[in-house]
Amino acid sequence: MEIPEHDNYRVSERLSQFDDNELVRLAKLQLPYVTAAYEVLFHRYHRQLVNVCYRYLGSLEEAEETVNDTMLNVFNNITRFEQRASFKTWIYKIAHNLSITRLRKKKLEYINIDETKDILTEDEAADDNESQQKMNTWLDSLSIEDRTIVVFRVVGCLEFSEIAEIVEQKLSAVKMRFKRALEKHAS
Repeated sequence: MEIPEHDNYRVSERLSQFDDNELVRLAKLQLPYVTAAYEVLFHRYHRQLVNVCYRYLGSLEEAEETVNDTMLNVFNNITRFEQRASFKTWIYKIAHNLSITRLRKKKLEYINIDETKDILTEDEAADDNESQQKMNTWLDSLSIEDRTIVVFRVVGCLEFSEIAEIVEQKLSAVKMRFKRALEKHAS
């Protein structure tokens, strides 16, 4: 018996009210046969991960591929997720590692992020040109490690403690690197 599409929508709508921990618990039980909880997690993080990955990779296509690889990794390994960190931290760490791996393969030194306007919301697009130029200049002046912290904080809206977990540095070091990056931006 096939479930009518409007019933699927109601299930998805109800699941979207759950927090990450509950969705992860359900996904661990459901996958690989039922994907409802996983799909909610996918949609919850997809856009933000594309924005973050784009800031590393400079290509919307590569960012989307990296996020798809990230989500495939989550699909295949969610049963191994031990919840020592939050799901958000775990998924961002996977995306970060895959982005850095792609960067190393390409040996990119310069990241051009002019395409960002394609993935910005309409509100963000209004101030796009000048603010994007300033952001490009600032990010281009940073090391990949500092850029990572800035992107996670500014684009990913992550807490410093989450960033510290992802980049495997002490909280104080992450805060100091962010502060120095801000000082570099101000000068």
